[in-house]
Amino acid sequence: MITPGTMACMPEPSPELIDDLVKTIGLSPSRVGIVRITYQHGHVTAGQLMEQLGIARSTLTHHIQPLVDAGILVAEADPSRAGTASGYNRILWRVDQDALQQLLRNVAHALTGE
Repeated sequence: MITPGTMACMPEPSPELIDDLVKTIGLSPSRVGIVRITYQHGHVTAGQLMEQLGIARSTLTHHIQPLVDAGILVAEADPSRAGTASGYNRILWRVDQDALQQLLRNVAHALTGE
């Protein structure tokens, strides 16, 4: 099983290699970016994701919902934003690492049959 600790021991793949892999398997680069950024930062806001990915709120919403439905992204209330007018701005997103690991195992099984 790949864990954040074992990932640190592996050489860092180039951004080009990651982009090629994402396209080859047919993954959404936006969804991969959402998961990667959220995983790396622990918790992120929609604004942080939109800024780092260079995408609009509507695009972010389109890509976040399947990740939430799959259990990979979890929404939590941001206590520092209590009383903010827009509900979307009061949410912190985090990656459910167990759900992500299970998805990765399922993808590996689908690709290899093992």
